[in-house]
Amino acid sequence: MDDTDYALGRTSAEYERLIEQAELLRPLTERMLRAAGIGPGMRVLDIGCGVGDVSLLARELVGPEGSVVGIDLDGAALQVANERASARGITNVAFRQGDACSVESDRPFDAAIGRFVLMFMRDPTAALRLIAERIRRGGVVAFHEWDGAISLASAMGLPVLAAFQNLLTATFERSGARVRIGSELHARMREAGLEPDPRPLAEVDVRMDQGSVAYRRWAPFGQSMLPKIVEYGLAEEREVLDIIERRLRDELTSARGLIPLSWLMIAQWARKP
Repeated sequence: MDDTDYALGRTSAEYERLIEQAELLRPLTERMLRAAGIGPGMRVLDIGCGVGDVSLLARELVGPEGSVVGIDLDGAALQVANERASARGITNVAFRQGDACSVESDRPFDAAIGRFVLMFMRDPTAALRLIAERIRRGGVVAFHEWDGAISLASAMGLPVLAAFQNLLTATFERSGARVRIGSELHARMREAGLEPDPRPLAEVDVRMDQGSVAYRRWAPFGQSMLPKIVEYGLAEEREVLDIIERRLRDELTSARGLIPLSWLMIAQWARKP
């Protein structure tokens, strides 16, 4: 489970951004989990659970008779996840530090899930094979990922946002992240020996005349990635801050019509033979 250089950073501000982002991403993730057959009584493994949003969503679907184990390399993120679960009185979700190699269980899981996690693995196909070893025969593997090479900002008349998205995508590429992993999911699952559903879900979240909402979505993204943008030599700090604090704000807050809040997102699931 060899990870890439994580371009988003691990700060309290980034954890807050992830929690806010989860509300935006939840509808597609939930549709994927339901379509994949995640339901009452199942034991689910959440790979790269971060601050716990996908684990907590899966817990709603498996109910009190089911259980969820979330695993992540980031101990600070897991502390946030544990605090959130404890505050809600949730007892059937456990968070552990590690990766899929370190998952120990007395029996296989019914499903393994994740969101925006395969993109950070250097060999997603090998990772899928390893993850599949942790689930039972006939079990489910389901991932919600993205395709950062596809952007609608230019078509929607938002050149600053389009350029900003290109900068973020270039930063992910420089870090080693797989910017087209969403479009690759079906083929990679098949190569890993799984049986992917031929009807994946795809979505771009857009809002009508809500430029201020879009700005609150994209600006923190750039702030989280600013250190890596500078480290990789893709732009100087003052240039990025000028985009975030002035040019992007001015473009989005005055924009009308459809405004994208995400890249293309793709949800794909498969069964283990």
